[in-house]
Amino acid sequence: MNSPDNADSVPLSTGSGWRPSDVEGVSIARFEQVIGALRTVQDRVAGARAPESELVEAAKKLDEISRFLAEFQVPHSEQVAGHLDVPGRGQSLVPAFHVDRADDDSVSGRVSFSRFYLGGGGAAHGGAIPLVFDEVLGRLANAGGRVRSRTAYLNVNYRVITPLDEELTLEARFDSEVGRKRFLSAELRKADVVLADAEGLFVALRAGQP
Repeated sequence: MNSPDNADSVPLSTGSGWRPSDVEGVSIARFEQVIGALRTVQDRVAGARAPESELVEAAKKLDEISRFLAEFQVPHSEQVAGHLDVPGRGQSLVPAFHVDRADDDSVSGRVSFSRFYLGGGGAAHGGAIPLVFDEVLGRLANAGGRVRSRTAYLNVNYRVITPLDEELTLEARFDSEVGRKRFLSAELRKADVVLADAEGLFVALRAGQP
């Protein structure tokens, strides 16, 4: 699931918030390549039990990469990560959500929890699941040119243990809007089995709010 979405095959409305965006001076494909490599490193580190000498060498190599990128640091408002309408928004915190279908009021797609998100007993960490729900519901709340909003609450019900390394489906809906309040809901499934579901309240920002 490291390949980018084929945006041309997804029926999205203009300004829906799910299409890839252009970033001046940056190749989205190349940046995704870096994030994909970082995701792989996270999984390898999480699953590694290497000799101490090899861990020392690995730390040195990671430090080299850190120093290499140090000269390219910019204010968060100018960074690419977190501002791309691509799976995972060009960052490695949240498991990448791959959109299959989307409009202003609903979205469905696929997600997989890799080794990095292991909680215990082969199951995805309980804290990783709300991350995905908040990512998808938050973007849907702001889709269609709506004024930007922030999460007021997110209630998650855990129904069945969520497995690692399996392609799961996630469907989300914009249920209603009352004033500045937006109510949304979603389900995470393995085939027809609901693994977890969520309901969230997102509140539109007032003029001037960051």
